[in-house]
Amino acid sequence: MHERDKEKVMAAGFTLYRCSEAEKMIKRRTAGDMTWKNWAKCKTKKEVRMVHLRLLEEPHIIQD
Repeated sequence: MHERDKEKVMAAGFTLYRCSEAEKMIKRRTAGDMTWKNWAKCKTKKEVRMVHLRLLEEPHIIQD
């Protein structure tokens, strides 16, 4: 997704998330703050995958 499209999606009320198993980190980006911020630090890769699956169930969340 291009940066301009991401801005439009966030302006419409969606939140972008990135789930990194390598870093064991979940990052979030919203229209109010256009930078990626650490949202959650996980202890295992399995925990990252579980959080990822829970986030996909939310209607206003998109994985980037």
